[in-house]
Amino acid sequence: MVKEIIIFIVGLAFLIKGSDKFVESASRVAKGFGVSEFLIALVLASVATTLPEVTVSAMAAYIGKSGIAIGNAVGSALANIALILGICSLIRPLKVEEIAWRNSLFMVAVTAYAWLLMYNGVISRLEGFSLILIYLGFLYYLYKKHVSIGEVNESRGNPKREAVIMFLSGMVVVIGAKMVVNSAVTLARAFGIPEVVIGLTLVSVGTSLPELANSLTATFKRLPNISVGNVIGANILDILMVIGIAAIIRPIQVDGSVITFTMPITMLVMLTLTSSLILGHKVDRKVGAFLMLVYSYFIYMYAQSMH
Repeated sequence: MVKEIIIFIVGLAFLIKGSDKFVESASRVAKGFGVSEFLIALVLASVATTLPEVTVSAMAAYIGKSGIAIGNAVGSALANIALILGICSLIRPLKVEEIAWRNSLFMVAVTAYAWLLMYNGVISRLEGFSLILIYLGFLYYLYKKHVSIGEVNESRGNPKREAVIMFLSGMVVVIGAKMVVNSAVTLARAFGIPEVVIGLTLVSVGTSLPELANSLTATFKRLPNISVGNVIGANILDILMVIGIAAIIRPIQVDGSVITFTMPITMLVMLTLTSSLILGHKVDRKVGAFLMLVYSYFIYMYAQSMH
């Protein structure tokens, strides 16, 4: 038991440190090859911080633990808004650009689509493929719309060396993900806890730590657009790529509680965030307090379901 807990903690450390290194290297690679700063901030930051969720869910799907795969993706999306933006906006109200609400609205739309796919209890390979196609279309749209924005900065470093570092740090994330999934499943069985519960709580919060670190740092540095943008970008990735890739590896059996309880709460926090961004282009302390309240209720209800 102690061994499994140590493996879980070490695996999480690998996930967090590996994805942190991946962010830095990916950013330098992008600069070195002349990609705009705007796209690096909008896409690469969220791609890199969501790398743990992608690898954890892919590994979970591969070994047939679809409860963890789906629970991790949805749980991370919920934690990103209700926990991370909740904490950040309580520290300092987050005033953002007008573009934020459009991306937030897109996040709500793709989450509603994913929820629709879950209704028959299975997300098939074809449905998983459709989620990935939507994300690729989203990237293409961003590329066409924003590729000319921002200065192109040439990296002083060596982009090829950074690409190797990026690859190696990606491997560290994969190893960390494997350790987290294996130990989480063992712990779940030992305590008699359903795998979906472990995925929705322990694993999803653990793999959301890179987003928490990024958003908190951005909040303290008075860069609210990064705090909110990172979370919205990560959530779009969680819903489209994390679930999509896992479903292609192995069709996902969706636990009933995800459809009837977790998804409605996730939609509630997403709609709360989107409404706040549309009405005032900000996430204030009142909204932050409400988000934290919803997340506390979510954790409380799942704790009750374990008994």
